[in-house]
Amino acid sequence: MAQTQQIRNSLTKQISLAIACAVLLSACGRQTPAGVGGDDVAGATVAGPVMKSPVTEIMKEETAPTEAAEPIEGVVNLPSIPRASTTPVDPANMSVKSIAETVNIMPAPGLGNVSVQVIRAKVTWTPIKGAASYRIFQLEAKEGVAEGSKGTKVWAAPKWAPVAICGGGYGLVNLKVGQEYVYTVEALDRSGNVIARGQDNCAPLAPLSIPYLQGPGQNEAHVGQTPYFKWTESRGADGYYVQVFGTRGNLPVMPMWRGYRSNPESMNIMYGQQVDVLEGTRPLQWTLPLNVGSRYAWTVCALRTDTHAMNTAKAISRATAPVSYFLP
Repeated sequence: MAQTQQIRNSLTKQISLAIACAVLLSACGRQTPAGVGGDDVAGATVAGPVMKSPVTEIMKEETAPTEAAEPIEGVVNLPSIPRASTTPVDPANMSVKSIAETVNIMPAPGLGNVSVQVIRAKVTWTPIKGAASYRIFQLEAKEGVAEGSKGTKVWAAPKWAPVAICGGGYGLVNLKVGQEYVYTVEALDRSGNVIARGQDNCAPLAPLSIPYLQGPGQNEAHVGQTPYFKWTESRGADGYYVQVFGTRGNLPVMPMWRGYRSNPESMNIMYGQQVDVLEGTRPLQWTLPLNVGSRYAWTVCALRTDTHAMNTAKAISRATAPVSYFLP
């Protein structure tokens, strides 16, 4: 009997609490600001400052565009390609820079000896003050194109990523060799208005053939601490970068040395030599000592530009040999 009375008392308290909450909500009114936390309520008034929904704010966050996966070129440690200035400027001074890249590489081991070619354009631009996002258009320059045409929109980028990769890679169509492309970049404010615009053009070079490594042989031992490297010719190349890396397991990780040969007929160089410098690049040269008994990786990258200099190039073509290993 006592237990039954306790249950009745508990139910009475819960009912009273529910009634009190209903009365309180009725007195305050269910006022929802338009567009925040639900549908608009006709005739509702907003009392005090409007509170923003955390969910709404998260959904407004800008997200980086997903770039399609592309073949991995392997170990390269080449000089960086010049880009447009990264200093924000006023809209009237917007600068756009496009460089065509033609890359010829070997796929991962076990996928055969057929090379993979990636032909694309890297577009960079000077960030614009007040821009919330950017959109990039691509146009094939040819007769019959209407004046003022921007072509097709190929990329959208948030304000914090002033770079776009157009064409090339898995899932993306390669650009055409020799075809001139015009890239238009527009800066948009938060309302979607165009506040700045810039253009640049480039035309991809033909792929270079991959140079093959002749010596030291794969996993060759006792080659000494200053081995002599030899490789096959890549016809049309301006020169070759030879690179050596320290390894961790089977992975090349630590750059040990890089040398450049500008003479396309001299496909050989000794470790530690600094014979030439690619025009338009800084002479960043280093040589670390090789340890006897350690395992090292080496490769060769054939390089060509349309101006035969890196700082003025509008198109770059390179072909990288598969990595080979040796022991001093």
